[in-house]
Amino acid sequence: MGDSSGAGRRGWMLAVLRRYEGPLVRYAARITGDVDRGRDVAQETFLRLWKSRGSVAREHLGQWLFTVCRNRAVDVLRKEGRMSMLPEQAAELAPSCQPGPAELAERHEDAAAAMRALQALPPNQQEVIRLRLQEGFSYRQIAAITKLTVSNVGFLIHTALKRIRRRLGADASGGRSEENR
Repeated sequence: MGDSSGAGRRGWMLAVLRRYEGPLVRYAARITGDVDRGRDVAQETFLRLWKSRGSVAREHLGQWLFTVCRNRAVDVLRKEGRMSMLPEQAAELAPSCQPGPAELAERHEDAAAAMRALQALPPNQQEVIRLRLQEGFSYRQIAAITKLTVSNVGFLIHTALKRIRRRLGADASGGRSEENR
């Protein structure tokens, strides 16, 4: 964190909030199935960061935040006894400083088809694809966040991309789906 003064710490925390609030809310909302619950989970994640008093290494900050956020979201689901993914339309309501996937999809018709293909994937494949492509995490970081092995993350990403390519190819060739092959 560098500056241990109160003002420096607050400034650092505000910068972290600006960078990660939108992505963490979207991520938690997809896991919990509710934008408000996602906001609560993200808020608890930032509270834990504040309480850590800067003990989180700067180079691992994103990975740490997503790991804590995921663990808290899964805890919320366990407590409620359900696990569902949030539809993309509701996730668009989450705040973000960067254009989200839905906004980019509206700009490009091909991106919309890719999003539909992504949404057709099983939740575990969606999660690793989003962490890799939307958040830019490495396979090793994704493995740490999801508590999977690096090879399992690689397999899930490979399988997901293969399914997306097939589905996009099927859409371009008259709508035949992967399941009909």
